[in-house]
Amino acid sequence: MLVDSVSENLGGNIEPVMKQFNILCEQLKNVGIYSLSKHALDELLWAYYADSHSGFCIEYELDQLIKFIKPAGHFEVDYKNDIPKLTFDSLLGGKSDQLNELLKLATGTKSKAWIHEQEVRITMNNYGRVDYDYRTIKAIYFGLRMPKTNKELEELKHGELPDSLKKVSQEQVMSDLRGRGIKYYELSLIPKTYKLESIPIEDIYSDSNRYKCDPKFIDTSLIDYNEYGWNVSKEYFNKVSEIVSREPKFYALNSIHIASQKSKEKNEPIIFAGYFYKENSWEQIKNYWTLSEIDKLYAELDI
Repeated sequence: MLVDSVSENLGGNIEPVMKQFNILCEQLKNVGIYSLSKHALDELLWAYYADSHSGFCIEYELDQLIKFIKPAGHFEVDYKNDIPKLTFDSLLGGKSDQLNELLKLATGTKSKAWIHEQEVRITMNNYGRVDYDYRTIKAIYFGLRMPKTNKELEELKHGELPDSLKKVSQEQVMSDLRGRGIKYYELSLIPKTYKLESIPIEDIYSDSNRYKCDPKFIDTSLIDYNEYGWNVSKEYFNKVSEIVSREPKFYALNSIHIASQKSKEKNEPIIFAGYFYKENSWEQIKNYWTLSEIDKLYAELDI
């Protein structure tokens, strides 16, 4: 038992461990866990979580998602036949990410029967809705039985159902997500098999204006135009200004300047752009771009 093991290690005095354990338990009350899968074509996942193919699957760029939401941690689920044990070291291991390590131990293991899910879990310090950059969404996959149009949706006659149980159509999803540059796929059965494949389909709102792309005010006094020996023209600093001013989460600029250390490491000029994404917060979104990356991002603005 845990208590016996702790008692032996501490000469019978378990009070420090129990105190630490209670602190961790209090922290766990507010933790949120977001469960994802590493693939989109498992037929069992569609049956469990997408209303038997009447729903859809969202594909994220995981690194970008984590960059913005800054979770407590993330880990791949381990699939075993044995239940993991809570040990003395797991409680007082002294790790800076102790809460995430405990969560990984407590929630990061499942029976091998679920190995087909290939699950990845993101842990948050708070539960509930989380704000993130819409560009972390790479693609949407529509299920086999998902209505294509709003007209097909209306023919289902599910108007009396609560919103949480109502189905949606492909047209409705594309309309709500218009202007975001998301790729769309429709699932299909490979002939003479039970296996699924994804087929690219056209975004019917591809001509919509870019989502949240209106420029915000930039305080140019916060731009350091000094090229510090890297022979970077003022034009690039201005391009970066145009880029960040159109960032969907931009609130106020912190600074734009040559990132000296990173420039030395890569042996090419790197421009740093940092900005705040909400009022009364010192937390920044930080970007480091090469000149070629700046040219590409600026071209995409289509100014």
